[in-house]
Amino acid sequence: MKAAREIMSPDPMTVGPEASVTEMAAIMVENRIRCLPVVDEEGRLLGVVDEEDLVHQDARVHFPTFIHFLESYIFLPSSLKRFEKELRQAVGYKAREVMEENIPMVGPLQSVEEVATLMLERDLEYVLVVEEGRLLGVITRGDILRTIAGG
Repeated sequence: MKAAREIMSPDPMTVGPEASVTEMAAIMVENRIRCLPVVDEEGRLLGVVDEEDLVHQDARVHFPTFIHFLESYIFLPSSLKRFEKELRQAVGYKAREVMEENIPMVGPLQSVEEVATLMLERDLEYVLVVEEGRLLGVITRGDILRTIAGG
């Protein structure tokens, strides 16, 4: 069975944490890519910005769900967490403000079967291939399909 490093797109386009939302959107459109890893000066992976993160710039923020009980308001924790994320993404102007830090990652030696299973179980469009904190490549659903097709 093939390993992740054999099917990944190596040396993906990246941005630094100070890249603007406008710059990132232009890079994604021009290069027809769905995500931009965010790396520091030493090349360490900090996060990832994908199309959804940028779309939040024009989306409405949904206020947290709460319960009114005994003259108090109780916010539901999951609703509050989602609100905080949406608000941060809606008002952010830099990669560091809108990037997702919970990054879908795999190691370069993981099997394609493991990568495909992870992507299916977590409904992921892509995973980043990382070794010792350094970004090596990106695997998309298309890469998995090409592997299945024998390409």
